Amino acid sequence: MNRKQITEQVLFFPWTLWCMAWFLLVIFIFFPFLVLVVVMGNQQLIRLAHFIPHYLSIFLLKVWGVRLEIRGKELIHSDKQLIYVSNHRSYLDAFIASASIPNYTKFLGKAEIKSWPVLGYLMEKFYVGVQRDDEKDRQRSMMLMSEKLKSGASFFICPEGTCNTTSSLLKHFHSGAFRLAIYHQLPIVPLTFVGSGELFPRHGLMLRPGKIVVVWHNEISTIGSTDKDVDALREKAIFQMQEDLRLFYPDGKYETVT
Repeated sequence: MNRKQITEQVLFFPWTLWCMAWFLLVIFIFFPFLVLVVVMGNQQLIRLAHFIPHYLSIFLLKVWGVRLEIRGKELIHSDKQLIYVSNHRSYLDAFIASASIPNYTKFLGKAEIKSWPVLGYLMEKFYVGVQRDDEKDRQRSMMLMSEKLKSGASFFICPEGTCNTTSSLLKHFHSGAFRLAIYHQLPIVPLTFVGSGELFPRHGLMLRPGKIVVVWHNEISTIGSTDKDVDALREKAIFQMQEDLRLFYPDGKYETVT
């Protein structure tokens, strides 16, 4: 560990503890309310409860010193049902997506979260988990998402499946999000997150304050598309994200962040 890394550890360790304390406080205050909403079973209240994470994410990111610069605000349509896809480098991405998307939106997350305290309960009751390396579980998650889309919800999905910890700008994109959009004939909205991997690396323990850029893109229509168009739709989303990322990483790769 060099001098710079030691300095960062000293500076950002107490900051990370501060951020974690705020996160736990927010969970402590709002979790009982969310449980109550689930127990009551009122579908209108459950739908409204989905907006709580949106405002909590906005609040937490500000408290954590994370500033969002949203580009393409004119492309945000809060009254439409959409399938959102983004690149994925950090656990911060879930908060970024939640803070940025104003729609009634559900999330697809890794199944392991179901075993986590508190967050596992919320995943089970409000969102959808998936075991990426299990074909049967992927099929199950697709069925669950299709069912939840009938309620009018949008979905946020990271096609890379897990955080990108390589130097490549993007990992392989799974096809699930694009198949889901085709099946329901819903537009796809690519979002590019820039900077989350630097502020909170996937394998790092320190959360740093700073700026994250969120780039919105025009909707990619799926009207009339079939399964044979999956690859073309996937390539459109990949191309748009890569174009954004190359503006910030002209060498075509990420620098290693610890």
